[in-house]
Amino acid sequence: MSYRISSIDFEDFILSSNECNCWQHNIPNDLGVIKSNKEIIEDNIFMFKTSALVNKKLEIKSFSKVSGLCIAINLEDDVIYTDNSNNSKLLFKKDEILIKYVNSYDGSIIFDNFTKTKSLCLVIRDSFLEKYFFKGFNNTKLLRRNFQNHISTNIKKSLASYKTKILANELYNSPYEGDLDTLYLQSKAYEIIYSEFKDIFNLNKENICTCKKVKFNSLDIKSLKKAKELILSSQKVYSISDLSKEVALNEFKLKLGFKELFNTTPGSLVLQARMQKAKELLSTGDYNIAEVSSIVGYKHQQSFTVAFTKYFKVNPKELVKNRTYYF
Repeated sequence: MSYRISSIDFEDFILSSNECNCWQHNIPNDLGVIKSNKEIIEDNIFMFKTSALVNKKLEIKSFSKVSGLCIAINLEDDVIYTDNSNNSKLLFKKDEILIKYVNSYDGSIIFDNFTKTKSLCLVIRDSFLEKYFFKGFNNTKLLRRNFQNHISTNIKKSLASYKTKILANELYNSPYEGDLDTLYLQSKAYEIIYSEFKDIFNLNKENICTCKKVKFNSLDIKSLKKAKELILSSQKVYSISDLSKEVALNEFKLKLGFKELFNTTPGSLVLQARMQKAKELLSTGDYNIAEVSSIVGYKHQQSFTVAFTKYFKVNPKELVKNRTYYF
């Protein structure tokens, strides 16, 4: 049995420039539901978190003008992808990653009986790829030729690395909100992109690593140290975009610089600052756990409790009970 999604509604969702946009489609006859949430990581990177619950074996056909490099990670249940542009049919298994360069998508997803899927997809536009991907890929001519002819190019399909799976799940289930959520998503997304670009270049036997192609001069290093200082000392939760403007360093260079110079990410450093702030607030006795959770940017108190306990090896309730507890 096959069913086609309305292309107009889907196009509006895919191509809209809203900061956060949600889309849901109920399949007729109670056959299931498909939901997707889009977030803008930066001007040239979009993230789609998609889930589907399908009660019967079904083929969902769709067309969209989405273009760029797509990095998709399947987080739950196997599906089959068909792509009419290159006549391919792929079994996309749980915990696999699929990377392809597309101009538009015309194909279908085939679900089995009682399928529950969850996937994360990063769509990266050419402006970003020109800086960080095309020069390192050994067959850019083929990519461009296929792109012009509206033929998708499958670049990689394999079991996702443990690191990529962890990052994808963290992106899908971000516990934050507001500016902290923005920074968290940017940091994790850049880490996936960096890791996968590096792997693709190695697969192409070019032995190219983007971090070696990016040069850090004394002014860059000064900017990176300033960015670290801002995160640790400021009351403001910076997004990567705001932080890059504040220290006059482009976003991707900022992310790579943190990895090279401090062996961490902006997001990890923000977590450190937020946890220390939470500990200080709880130690004063002026705030309860729910209030502190909200102040440091968590949507749910339970998520804050888990993060705090993991970071300090002690439950925040224990700190509240015993104000003389020291770390």
